[in-house]
Amino acid sequence: MDTSHHTTEINELGHSPDAQQERQQQLLNLLRQTAPEVISDNQLNLERLKELMGEERLAPAEHYELSWAGKKDARREIQKKTSHTLRPDANNPESAQHMLIEGENLEVLRVLQKSYYGKVKMIYIDPPYNTGNDSFVYPDDYSETLEEYQKRTGEKNEAGFLNKQSLWKKNSKEGGQYHSAWLSMMYPRLYLARNLLREDGVIFISIDDNEAANLKLLCDEVFGEDNFSGFFLRQKKKKPSFLHSNFGSMYEYIACYAKNFKLSPPFSVDVTTAGKKYPLNNSGNSLSTLLFPSGSVTFSKKNETYYPCDMSEGNILTELLDKVQVVEYKNVNEFRLKGEFRYSQSRLNEIIESNDVLTITKSPFRPT
Repeated sequence: MDTSHHTTEINELGHSPDAQQERQQQLLNLLRQTAPEVISDNQLNLERLKELMGEERLAPAEHYELSWAGKKDARREIQKKTSHTLRPDANNPESAQHMLIEGENLEVLRVLQKSYYGKVKMIYIDPPYNTGNDSFVYPDDYSETLEEYQKRTGEKNEAGFLNKQSLWKKNSKEGGQYHSAWLSMMYPRLYLARNLLREDGVIFISIDDNEAANLKLLCDEVFGEDNFSGFFLRQKKKKPSFLHSNFGSMYEYIACYAKNFKLSPPFSVDVTTAGKKYPLNNSGNSLSTLLFPSGSVTFSKKNETYYPCDMSEGNILTELLDKVQVVEYKNVNEFRLKGEFRYSQSRLNEIIESNDVLTITKSPFRPT
């Protein structure tokens, strides 16, 4: 391992950027482009902005918003900087494709802001579900030194990992700010996670019934409700349990939000089983044309020729636009299909490049 290179890289991290300040600068830059008259000496003229927007666009004193006890303090957490850096473990291999970071996640998110701002394609988080038995509320603030932190936490367990349970105190349902404490814990983490996403990036968040409703409202504020992709259902057990409830649930949820919904890839929410595939055609999707490169599709017939024609059947719209020559089960020429498809051309290209097998078993064509 070239330790001098790694030392230089770590030292260059310095203080993490001010996430709030960067967001403000982005807004100022946007206003300069769209409404330069409201910016003067790098300051926002609120009166001009109000005139430009009109009274009907201004929120009254009472308006729709998510509010909780401690929200202002949670916002302040976003603005805090850190001088902490990533330090390679002595046992790290010389080279690795992935990186495992051990540390308090909010502090780690701050550290990552400088090097990974706007570069992450996908984030998955599995936060505390706030069942009443979760431990995530800090007993003090975040300004302690590393030495104080290690004394309070008990540092590490026998295996050498941080003893995470000593970091927190339990958020009991009997507490006066049960939901507020959870929202205050989640807000800065989601905000900083959003900063890391690329413009076409997405985030997945596991949750259950305890905070699913609050998570949706919180993410609507952080990511924008127009960027809500949907909830995925995950079956957590085969049979319902009525141990603590009169309603036995077998499912948890995975909320999905995009950084920019218009740029994010499409997702399938079909119930799938191992080895089962679904046709690319999907009634109700917008019409588009897909190009299938030579040799990308396996046909059920060894040698065959198909000619351009309308292959629509029932409510599935499909049109073969080119002649297709099949030799030894493969298409020897590229061809185009017009129809209602689950995937875009870019997603189809990714499937083909990953060597996934596309098959057409009969006419009319229904690639799977």
